[in-house]
Parts: sequence; C-alpha cells; structure tokens
Amino acid sequence: MLNPRLFAIAAAWAAITLALTSCGGKPADSKTPAAPPPAPVTAVKVLAEDIPDYRYYPGITQAVLQAEIVARVQGYLEQRDFIEGDDVVAGQRLYLIQQQEYVAGLVQAKAALANAEAVLEFDRYTFEQTTLNYEGGGGTVYEVDEARASLMEAEADVEAARAQVLNAELDLSYTEVIAPFDGRMSETAVNIGNLVGSGTTAEQLATLVMLDPMRVVFEPAGTELVQFLEAYPSSTVPVQITIKEIGGDDQIMNGALDLVNNTVSQDTSTFLARGVFPNPKRLVLPGLYVSVRVRLRMIENALMIPDAALRSTPTSQYVYVVGDKNVLEKRDVTTGVEYEGLRRVQAGLKAGETIVVEGSPMFVRQGATVAPTIVGARAFVGKETSQEDAAEHPDEAKGSKDDKDDKDGKSSTGSTSSKSGKSGDT
Repeated sequence: MLNPRLFAIAAAWAAITLALTSCGGKPADSKTPAAPPPAPVTAVKVLAEDIPDYRYYPGITQAVLQAEIVARVQGYLEQRDFIEGDDVVAGQRLYLIQQQEYVAGLVQAKAALANAEAVLEFDRYTFEQTTLNYEGGGGTVYEVDEARASLMEAEADVEAARAQVLNAELDLSYTEVIAPFDGRMSETAVNIGNLVGSGTTAEQLATLVMLDPMRVVFEPAGTELVQFLEAYPSSTVPVQITIKEIGGDDQIMNGALDLVNNTVSQDTSTFLARGVFPNPKRLVLPGLYVSVRVRLRMIENALMIPDAALRSTPTSQYVYVVGDKNVLEKRDVTTGVEYEGLRRVQAGLKAGETIVVEGSPMFVRQGATVAPTIVGARAFVGKETSQEDAAEHPDEAKGSKDDKDDKDGKSSTGSTSSKSGKSGDT
C-alpha cells in the first residue's frame, strides 16, 4: 500500500518540476550553463601595398667647398674689402697687403732681366765673330768653344732672370687676397695694420664657406652596406634632411646621395655616406646636427597593419587572427618599419587575413568566438589619430563641437537667444 506521505512528496516535486519547465527554467541541480554570446570586436584586413624603404640616421651638415684664407706673402694689412658674415663672389678682393716692397721687387727683377738680355746679345755677337774669325784662319778652336760657353751661360742667366720676374709678379699679386669661389665669409682673424703672412702669428686671415649646395654626412651600420651599394650609384637615392626648430616649423631639405665611402670603420662597423642638397636660402650652415631620411628602394606588396593590432611579450609580438567561424587564432609576427600610420609585417601574416584591433581583453584570447565588425585599416588609423588629437587639444575639440552645435541650432545659448528674440545682445 502506497505511503500517503511519500505520495504527497512525489506530487509536490512533480508540481515544482512542471512549474520550472513551463517558465523556461531548469532544475536547480543542472550543471550545464548557457553559452555566452560572441564578444564584439573591431577587425581590419591585412593590406598589401608598395611602400618606400626609409632609413633614418643622425647627420652633420658639411660644406661642399670650404677654404681657410691665408696670407701667402708677408706684409702689413692695408685694407679689408668685405663685411664679416657677408656673401662674396669668386674673384672678389678680400684683403690688401702693403704692396710697395713687392712693387720694388718686381722692378728690380725686370732690371735684372734687362741686364741679362744685354749680356746675352753681346755674347751672341762675340760667338758669331769668333766663329767667322776661326773659319778665316785667324782664330783657334779654344776661342770658339769659350765664346760658345759664354753664350750658353748668358742664355741661362736670361731664363733665370725671367723666372725672377715671374716670382716677383706672383708675390705682388699675392698682396691682393682673392676669393677662390662664391661663398660666405667668416669673422676676420686680423685687423688693418697687423703684420700678416708666413712666419707671423697671423697666417690665417678668415674662412670662406660655400653654402649652396650643402652636404650632409652620416654613418649607417655595416649590415646595411650591401643595400646601399645595390641602390647607389645605379639609381638616384633620395635623401631628406630635417632641421628641428624651437617654436617654429621644421625645415626640410631634399637632396640625393652622392657618396658611399670605400671603407668600413673597424672600430664602429659603420661606413660613411653623404648626401648633397640645394640650400638657396642659406638656412643651413656647416656643422649642424640634423635628422636624415634615406629612401633606398620601394618595397613591393608589403603587408601593413595598425599598431593597435599588435600585442607583445618580452620576447615576441603577436596578433589575433579571425579564422573560420569567427574563432580567434593567436599568431606570432615579425614587424618592420612604420609608414603612414601602419606597421609593416615581415612574417606571420598573409594579405587579406582579418585581425583584431579592438576588443575586451577578457574575451580576446586563443580559441574565443567573436562577432567582428570589419573596418578599413586606413580608416581605423585615421580615427585613432583624430582621437589622439582631441585628447591632446581638448579645448579645440570642444570648440569644434560648439561650432557644430551652433550651426545645428542646438546650443543652449542659441536656443535662449532665439526664443527671447535678443540674439546678438549678449
């Protein structure tokens, strides 16, 4: 016979089960939780683009031509014919050294030449007469030979005198110190009245520097030598120089590579490279530290992704690839240079693959199922840039929003003025 108490308990349990089932619930002891929905993420496609292979180096500017102006003769300085720091042209006189001594030396040399030429004429006449006398039987061979020797000695004396004239003319010309090329003068090292020239303490007078064009020298690592030699001189290698300015815009100069040196330094394992660039406004001087960018070549079909997709460990970098059925796969990658906001991936990805750029760290993990929203890689980078600008310049961002609200007629001030009919009275 059924125990009435057990029957009542069984009936109560059945009623509870029926109630839970009808309400969509489950028994309290069920151990199968409901599957969470896929996590929303933002994803982009891996781009394949041709990008320039840029290399960056510190560099030092250098003059194409630079000359130390020195006095080649000794004397007192009489004139300075330039303004310190001004541009001069080739052939322009820079200094004048006292000339009287060298004018006198030239006169003396010319007089010595005239005397030697007179002696030569006499000795030539003597030789001719001695020869005629010998041929007529009135002289000896010795007398002819003696006359010939005197003639040859007189000819040599004339040549020596002519050389003395040339030296005297050179010394006189050196009293005018001439600019050897177009350029800009430095401060003068001597003043009028100083004794200058060889043997004095004032041999160097000033420095002349050509400022247009200019050079920049830099030292790439030896591991880059092969790529530089492959690119130059078989093709023109663009070089860009950037000069940082405080409180102003950076100055950018464009030029080209004009030297890859023929040795590598054993101490630093670097080699010297050099570029040349126009400097028409003379904004660059020698010895200035600048940033140098060299475009060695174009990289074809480079794989490009936003930096936001990259995650890292102390030893590697990785991304999450959206695979079949929107399941995430962790993928190690090797990255390269950044170009226009995107990072080059050298290994680990293929063009067209989908990778996560935004998502909750709780759900972005190996094997997780996600619901991706795919956006363009460049559009995503542009959005990030706009957000960074807004964070750095909040007042400008607020002003832009207020301007937009004013145009839409939604600002509080505009609404009040419109209602009261007192717009412009504020």
